[in-house]
Amino acid sequence: MAMWKGSLRLFLSRYLHTTASAQKGPVNTKDVLSKLRKKTGFPFSQCSNALRKHDYDLEKAEAWMRKQAIKEGWAQATKLQNRPMSHGLIGVMEEKNSAVVVEVNCETDIVARNEQFHKLTSRVTSACFEYVKSQPQNKISLTNDQMNALVGSDGEPLKDVVAMAIGNIRENLAVRRAVGLNATGNSYIHHYVHTLSNCPEIYGKCKLGKYGSVVVFKSVFNRDRTDKVVKNLGHQLCVHVVGMKPKTIGSKEDKPCENGDLETRIIFQEFLLDTGKTVGEFLQENNIEIVDFAQFECGEELPEEKKTPVDEPDKQEGVANVN
Repeated sequence: MAMWKGSLRLFLSRYLHTTASAQKGPVNTKDVLSKLRKKTGFPFSQCSNALRKHDYDLEKAEAWMRKQAIKEGWAQATKLQNRPMSHGLIGVMEEKNSAVVVEVNCETDIVARNEQFHKLTSRVTSACFEYVKSQPQNKISLTNDQMNALVGSDGEPLKDVVAMAIGNIRENLAVRRAVGLNATGNSYIHHYVHTLSNCPEIYGKCKLGKYGSVVVFKSVFNRDRTDKVVKNLGHQLCVHVVGMKPKTIGSKEDKPCENGDLETRIIFQEFLLDTGKTVGEFLQENNIEIVDFAQFECGEELPEEKKTPVDEPDKQEGVANVN
């Protein structure tokens, strides 16, 4: 009796499995392989191996591949973490009253022109933009650690997205910094990106380049401006910010530097697009004020990264100089 029941269970199990497979129909392996390759961007050989491991179940194969890629990417990232990164891209995204400028670094210029790196920069910029526009502050600065903790639209943390990219590209990569601005009230927002040769200006909704800026400005007398006028004024200010690299806005009560080349307050700087006037005079002519701005140059040395020179031993305090 027990043997009969066991045989019956085995028969039913095989029958149900065969019936279910017949209902699904034959799997078009080439079609599934093509879909997995398109979704993941991994080589065909890896996609084929993952599908065979999971009986050509697309979802299971994709989940397994991403898990493996993250694992391998982190291992690769650990090996490459001390290699310097002086290249990369600036990503800028603007929509309605919000904008963000982001820097992502890599080791070589060749990788900076690689489509996989363009995609990575776009994903990082998009995640930062979604975070910025959800915040109440007018200005948000994000560090490397804060950026890595963000989650993209696909639900993956940026740190894992970067790790996977490192595994694929085989070069040290890192998100470096981001600044976002939100325009409120009667303020306007505009951006500018200085693109590179052989690099797409736009990848998705993200603009890519070597330099990028975002400026928020407003009308002094609450005048309504046409979109054309706003874009023109915003473009000129953004180009100036990229070209002249001001540090602060400055105040009318301040005095300009005697040496104009050393001026870092934007309202006292010589206007890049019309050197016969200052930025302050340009603003006054157009009845506008700068509310805030942000500017990135890819690979530039930041104040907190500058190394303090170490004194020679015989010049250090408390050490006698014996001749």
